[in-house]
Amino acid sequence: MLMVISVMALSVVIGCNTKKESTNGADSDSIQVDSMVQQVDEGISDSLKAELERAGIEDLDGAIEAFFEEVFNGRYYEDGNGFYTKFCTERLQKKLKEAYEYDGEEGYATWKFRSDAQDGPSDEYKLTKFTPEGNGWYKYEFIDMGIPGSHRIKFITYVNPRDQVEFYIDDLE
Repeated sequence: MLMVISVMALSVVIGCNTKKESTNGADSDSIQVDSMVQQVDEGISDSLKAELERAGIEDLDGAIEAFFEEVFNGRYYEDGNGFYTKFCTERLQKKLKEAYEYDGEEGYATWKFRSDAQDGPSDEYKLTKFTPEGNGWYKYEFIDMGIPGSHRIKFITYVNPRDQVEFYIDDLE
């Protein structure tokens, strides 16, 4: 299931599954960092700037924030493997698989996106702040079951062969 969010109203496709060829035997639908030609780390390329302008996006950080706010508040990361293969790079998939703690089961450490709390004092759950730190990194603050927390997250912005802008989550701390 392709999750299209409010940013789509600005003509931006997010998380389009582009079937990258894998070099390490992983799922061929996985997104690989080395296949990204328009990375935030290298600055915003002219073609990415042009595509963002055509999509009506003047603020890349704001577009990434809108994407992540929908992901976080919608708890898409709890949706199973589909989210990870469509919205995360192989690097992050590997990191979250290695952090998965349940013997005999395969999965992703979904709790890395939120607090480590099993239960909290309330049902309140929302993204409260999203701050750019540079080079694709952002700090996000949240409330998880009434418990405040924060993490750092890295995004890669990519213009696909159809000239659509895609965002991928590349790292999480």
